Amino acid sequence: MRIKSHTMLMKRGRTRRSVEVAAAMAAVLLAGSACGSDDGQQPNSAAVWEAPASSAPKASAPARLAKITSACKLLPADVTVKVLGGSANTKLSAEEQPIDETEDRRRYSCAYGRDGQEALSFIVQVNPDRADTARESIDAIASGSGAKTTRIKDLGTDAVTYESDGARVLAVVVPYEKELRLLVLTGPAIVPQSKLTELAQHVVRQI
Repeated sequence: MRIKSHTMLMKRGRTRRSVEVAAAMAAVLLAGSACGSDDGQQPNSAAVWEAPASSAPKASAPARLAKITSACKLLPADVTVKVLGGSANTKLSAEEQPIDETEDRRRYSCAYGRDGQEALSFIVQVNPDRADTARESIDAIASGSGAKTTRIKDLGTDAVTYESDGARVLAVVVPYEKELRLLVLTGPAIVPQSKLTELAQHVVRQI
């Protein structure tokens, strides 16, 4: 499915705000998870969507990165255009945002767009010593989204997607040694879920 480029563009910052909110949900809600009770319920997890196989040519999986240093390098603009179905004339720029670092996590962000409008926002967040909190992180994002969510099988260790304020959000977690690596993709709701999933698959095999 080819998405017309003008329908994908949103005002710059809108998709990034959505993606930052999703990442923040996991960080904030997990901060209190150690002392919270577990009633065995999984918030908003009734719906499950099977991730499709990527349409990209099969290739040997690259070695996983021991250290993440950039979001845009994980998901270059040309890959994004190809997956989203742009024409040969479709141009998107990939702009690496300043690293957002605290004592608890490092966050790398990339914004994709043109002419001052944003088509997609991508965050990859590294949480040291949280490798065992994969499911809790996705639970926190789903619970805090305030939207109807769908759990995605066979994508990373756990993943969830939802729509909010005209944007489609996909969050995926992947443990690496002691780190928990969270990636969040956000674009206009018109972008099919399968396209965000394919972009996520491109990143997951690297991290």
